[in-house]
Amino acid sequence: MNRIKETLARIARAARGSRDPSTSSSLRLDRVGRSSSSTLDSREKVLVRADGRGPLILFDGTHTGEEGIDIVFVHGLFGSRSGSWTKGGVCYPRDFLGQDIPGIRVIAWGWTGALSSTGTFVDQAEALLADIARIRSGTSRPIIFIGHGLGGLVIKEALVTAAMSRIYGAHVELGNVYPRTIGCVFLGTPHVRSGKRSLGECIAATALLSPTPPNQQLLRAFKESDKAFENLHATFLMISRDIRVVCIREKIPSTIAASTELAKDTDGLELGKGTMQMMVPRESAAYEGFNVTRHDMVASHLDLARFKSRDEPGYSQMLAWISKVSSGPTPAEAEAREPRNQEILNSLYYDTMTERESRIDPAYGQTCEWILSPNLSPFPKYLKSKDPILVSTFWISGNAGSGKSTLMKYIARSEKVKQQLLDGWASEGDLHMACFFMFEGGNKIQNSYEGFLRSILYQILSARRDLIKVAFPSFFDGPWPPPVLFTSINNLNMAFYSLFAHMSETLRLFVFIDAIDEYRIMERKDQYEPNELDITYGKDEGDEAWGQSKWAVDSHVEIAKLVNSMGNKDTIKFVVTSRELPEFEEAFAAYPRIKLQEHTERSITQYVAGRLEDEAPGLPDTKNLCKELAQKSKGDILWARLAIDMVVGCSLRHLRGMLNSLPTHLGGPDGLYMRMLENLSLDHQDSASRIFHLVLRAQQPPSLITLAFAEEGPVHNTANELRIVFDNTHPYDNLSIQNLSDQMQRRLQTCCAGLLVAETGISTNSNAIETGQRVVFVHQTAKEWVRRKDIWQRLPGCKPIDTIELDFSLLSGCARHVKAFGVLRPPILAWPSWRFRPDAWLLIANALRYAERVDGEIQDMQAYCELLDELDSTCQSAWVAALQNHKPLHEDPDWYDSRLPNLSRKHWASYEPMDAGKPPKRKDFLSLAVQANLVRYVATKLSAMGSEVRRKKAQELLPYVVSPKAEGFSACAGLSGDYWDFHHDMPDTRLLDILFDAGASPREDEKLFTRALRTGRHYFSRGSVTMTHLLETYSSSRLMRNRERWVAAIKSLLQHGADPNTEIQVTTGSGENQSTTTVAAVDLIRETLEGEPEYAVELVEMEMLMGRRGSVGIAR
Repeated sequence: MNRIKETLARIARAARGSRDPSTSSSLRLDRVGRSSSSTLDSREKVLVRADGRGPLILFDGTHTGEEGIDIVFVHGLFGSRSGSWTKGGVCYPRDFLGQDIPGIRVIAWGWTGALSSTGTFVDQAEALLADIARIRSGTSRPIIFIGHGLGGLVIKEALVTAAMSRIYGAHVELGNVYPRTIGCVFLGTPHVRSGKRSLGECIAATALLSPTPPNQQLLRAFKESDKAFENLHATFLMISRDIRVVCIREKIPSTIAASTELAKDTDGLELGKGTMQMMVPRESAAYEGFNVTRHDMVASHLDLARFKSRDEPGYSQMLAWISKVSSGPTPAEAEAREPRNQEILNSLYYDTMTERESRIDPAYGQTCEWILSPNLSPFPKYLKSKDPILVSTFWISGNAGSGKSTLMKYIARSEKVKQQLLDGWASEGDLHMACFFMFEGGNKIQNSYEGFLRSILYQILSARRDLIKVAFPSFFDGPWPPPVLFTSINNLNMAFYSLFAHMSETLRLFVFIDAIDEYRIMERKDQYEPNELDITYGKDEGDEAWGQSKWAVDSHVEIAKLVNSMGNKDTIKFVVTSRELPEFEEAFAAYPRIKLQEHTERSITQYVAGRLEDEAPGLPDTKNLCKELAQKSKGDILWARLAIDMVVGCSLRHLRGMLNSLPTHLGGPDGLYMRMLENLSLDHQDSASRIFHLVLRAQQPPSLITLAFAEEGPVHNTANELRIVFDNTHPYDNLSIQNLSDQMQRRLQTCCAGLLVAETGISTNSNAIETGQRVVFVHQTAKEWVRRKDIWQRLPGCKPIDTIELDFSLLSGCARHVKAFGVLRPPILAWPSWRFRPDAWLLIANALRYAERVDGEIQDMQAYCELLDELDSTCQSAWVAALQNHKPLHEDPDWYDSRLPNLSRKHWASYEPMDAGKPPKRKDFLSLAVQANLVRYVATKLSAMGSEVRRKKAQELLPYVVSPKAEGFSACAGLSGDYWDFHHDMPDTRLLDILFDAGASPREDEKLFTRALRTGRHYFSRGSVTMTHLLETYSSSRLMRNRERWVAAIKSLLQHGADPNTEIQVTTGSGENQSTTTVAAVDLIRETLEGEPEYAVELVEMEMLMGRRGSVGIAR
C-alpha cells in the first residue's frame, strides 16, 4: 500500500511535468534529427535541453499516423544522450538503425545521477515518463526501451509508475506509455542479487563501471537502498509479463581505478595498486521470468552500448534483439490461441466456484425488492453515482442470520441492478459483473484470496475471451501444462492487474463479495500458534457470541484492506456483505451502508405468514403471531426460520407457551441452538456430538456416504472385525448405498436438529459426484457454535471426545467409500490416459492424511495396519478390474497381447490424476506410505519381512525419503482447493533411521546421492517451481520444514557412506539460456547452504564429515 501511495504521488508530479514543458530554464528549440522522410521540414519543433537532460530525437523515419515504432535509448550512470552510444565518431542509433530498421523513430533520453529521497531513481523515472508522454502526444505507436547499465533501472521505475497510473485511473496520458511498450533491452543492468551480494551491492558494483567514478556517498546510498530496489524489481515482474525483455551481460571485464577502500569491498580482480578488473555480477545481469531471454556479448561494459561498424558482431546481435522484441505473433501462434484460451479457463475453474451461491435459498416472494427502491434504500443512488466519494464500495452489514447472502444473491442476479449501472456509473464503459460467495464451511478455496481471484478472472474472461491474452500473455508461447503453477497467487495477481493496466479506459467491473467475515488467510495459517487459532468468546449475545481468534481477526483486517485498495479506482465497484464486526466498522466507516436488520422486519413478517399459511392453515390470530415472531427475531431471518420449525409442530394449546419460551438469540450457552440440542434425547445428544465432531475433523466437508461409514466406526460390533473387511463378504449395491444415504439424512435431522444438512443442489462439475452430497452446516454460526467446548460439557448425554478415534473412523469411512465407489461410478478412467478419477483419488488422499494423524498415537497397530492393507488391496483390485473390463474402441491386438498384461503388473499408486506433469512413479503402497509420513506403518511392515527381503525393500524406499519427485500437480486441487500432493514434500526424517536399520545403504545406488543433492535445489534455489509453489500456497513453514528435512537427509547419507566427491551436472536456465556445469558434491552442498545462517552449524558438521575443515560463514 505504501508503494502504491508513493507511486500515485509521483504520477501526479510527472503529469504536471508532461503538461508543462517550459518549467525548465535550459530548454532550447532544436530541429528533429536526421530523417529519410520528405516531411521533415513540416514537423513540429521539439524542445531539447542544452544541459544534456531530457529527450533528443536522433532519427525519425516514421510517417504521420500510427505506423512504426519509437525506440527510446536511456544511457547509464554519468553517461550522455549521444556520447554513450557513440564509438569512433559513429552514433549507431542515429547512423545505422534508421537505415536497417525501416519506420522507426530513435529518441535518446538523458539524465543525471542523483538518487531521490526514497533511495531509488524515481525522480529520473518521473522525468522520463513525462518527457516521453509529451513527445508522443497524438500517437499510440509501439515503444521499445533500451537501457544501458543503471539506465535500465530508470526504465523499470518509469514503466512501474506508468502501469500504476493505468491501474488506478490517474493521469491517462502517462499511463498510455505502459500499454504501448512492447519490449525492453537491458545492457548490463543489475536486476537481482548475485550469490551473497545484495541487489544494492550489485548496483553499486555496476556504478563503478560508469564513465565517471561515483563517490563513496553514492555507492553507500545504492547499498542502503537494497530493499527499495528489490521492491521495484518485484513490481516490475508483475507488470512486465507481456513485455518482451532481453537481458545482455558483457563477457570482457573493464579495467577501472579503485581506491584501497573500494577494492576491499568489491568483488573484482586486482591488477596492481589502484587498478582492478570488474564486470556486472553474473547472476545479477539477468533474471528468470516470462518473456525474458538472456544473452552474453563479447564486449566490455561500456562497449555494450556502442558500435563503430555494422560488421561488429555486437551490432548484428542488437539488430536481432530489437527485431525479436518488436515481432508480433506468428500466424501459427495466432491460430493456436483459442485452444490455449480454453486451457487457461479450465485451469482457473474449480468445482465449488458457484456452489455456495447455488445452495442459498432464493428470496421469499417480494421480500428483497425494497433495496432497489430509492425511497427505502441508498443502493440505487450508489449504482448510478459517478461521485468519487461514493464510487468504490457499498457495505451491507447485518447480524448473523439476518439474510445477507439471500439479499446478495438477489441483487447480484437482478437485471434491474445491471440496467441502473448501465444508465449511470458504467454508461461510458464495458460493464462486467462478477460475484463471489465466501464459505468458511466449505473447502479452503471457497474462503481464500486464491478462490476469489480465480472466480472473478474466470467470470470476466469467459465472457471476454479476447482479454485472456491480455491477462495471461506469457502463457501463450510455451508448453501446456506450464512448468510453473498456473494458479499461484502471484500469477493471478499479475493477471488481475494486467487487465486493468491495459483496459482501464473502457473496462468497468462491478463485484459482489458475500460474507467477507468468512474470509481466511489460508496461505499463512501455519504461521499462527495453536492458541492464536483457537476461538475465544466474549458476550453471549450479538455477533460477539460467535467468538473470534487472532487468525480470524487478521483475516478480516486483510480482506478489508484488499477491498479498499482494489476498490480505490474509478473502474471497479464493490458490494460487500458481512457481520458488524469492529474491523469492518473501522475499515468501511466512510462508505454508504445498509444495516440489514433495520430493514427486514417486514420481510420476516411476510416469510412467517407464508410458512404458517402453508404448514399450519387455520391458526387463530395469525396476523399478530407473525408480527410477534418478526419482532422477537430482531431482524434475524435464520432465527425466524428455526423458530417456525419448532413452533409449527406444537399443538394450539402449547403454541403460545413455546413461542414465549424461545430464546431471542441463536448462539451462546442459552441460545436457540442450545435449546434445539437440549430437546434431543440423551442418546441423540451423544450421536450429535460424534457427528458434529466428525464433520469438524474432516479434511473437507465429507460426503454423505463417507460420513455414514465414518459414524459407524472402524470395527463391526457383532462381527468383531474391521468393517472394511466385513464389507468384503457383505458388499454394497445401489440399493444399499441409497438406503445408507437416506438413513444418514434422517440422522442429520433427528440427531443434529437440522444444523447439519446434505447439500442437494446440482453439482457444478460432472467429474465429481461427491460435491452434490457434501454434509455442511446449515449456517456459519452453527459451525462456530458447535466448536465451543462448553456446549458439550453442559449436555448430559455427551461422552468425552477422543480425536484419535474420530480420525481413525474418518480413515475407515474414506477407505470403505473407496471400496464402494465402483457401485456408483467407475473409479478408473481410461481416456485420455489411464488414471484414477479425481474424486476417487481424493478419498484415498484423505484416508492417508487421517492415517498420518493417528500413525504415532493409535494403540491397536494390528487393526490400523490391516485397514491400510485393505485400502491398498481394494485399490489394486479396482485397478486390475478396470483394465480387464476395458474394451478398446477399435481392433487393437496390442492391447490384449502387450499393454493389458504390462499395465496389470503396475501398481495403482502410480496412476494419480494430474492437472500438470506426469504422475509420480510408485512401485507399491509402501512408497506412497513413505510420502504420506506413515512412520509406524512402514516400520511395522518392514519388521514383518525376512532380513534380505527387508533390506531390498528398504533400499527401494530410500529414494522416496531423500529425493521426492517434485514435478506436476494433482487434478484433485480443483476439487478440494486445499489438496497437497504427496510428492512435493520431504518425508519425516525418522524414516531414514528405519530404512538404514533395515539395511539400506547409499553406497548401493550410485545415483541416489546425486538425486538427493539435486532435490535441495527445489527448496533452496530462488525461482524454483517447488519453492515458489511452497511460498505461494500453504506455505513458508512447510518450506522451512522441507529444508530442515533435506539437510538432515544429506547429513544422514554422508554418515552412512555417501561419496562427498561425487560429481554432479547442474543445469541452470531454460531454452536458449540453458547451461550445464559439473560440480563436486561437497561444493554443491556448500553452495546450497552457504549464506543460510540457520544451517551454518549443519554445514560445518557436514564439511567435517566430507573431510574438509568447516567454518561458519553467514552472508552479509
